[in-house]
Amino acid sequence: MKRRIHSFVWGGLAAALGIALGISSLVNGNAIAAVIFFISGVAAFTFVSCLILDNNFIGELVGEIFSWGFVSLPGLIFELSLDGIIWLLTVKLLFWLLGLALACAAGVFAIFVGSVLSLFVYPFAIVKNFRGIEA
Repeated sequence: MKRRIHSFVWGGLAAALGIALGISSLVNGNAIAAVIFFISGVAAFTFVSCLILDNNFIGELVGEIFSWGFVSLPGLIFELSLDGIIWLLTVKLLFWLLGLALACAAGVFAIFVGSVLSLFVYPFAIVKNFRGIEA
C-alpha cells in the first residue's frame, strides 16, 4: 500500500514535469516537441512507478544496462622521463573522459529502454500490487 502511494506521488511529479514541458512547447508553437514531451511524461510516470513498486524486472534491467558503461580500460606502460609522464597523464585523462562518456551513454540508453518497456509492464505491476502479490 505504501509503495503504491509513493509510486503515484513520485510518478505523478515526473509526469507533471513532462506535461509542463509539453505545454510550454505548445505555447511556443512547437507541436512536435509538445507531443514528444507528453509521451515522455507518460513514460516517466510508468518508469518511476515501476521502479518504486519493485515487483517487476524494470529495475534489474536498467541496472544491468547501466553496468555496461563501466568498463576496465587497459593499463599503460610508460618510460620514466618527462615525455613519458606527460604521455601517461594525457592518455589517462583521455581514458577517463572516454569511460565517462561511455557510462553516460549507457545510462541514457538504460533509462530510454526502461521507460519504453515500463509502458507495457506497468499495468501488470499495478495489478500485482493491488492483489498483494510480491515479487
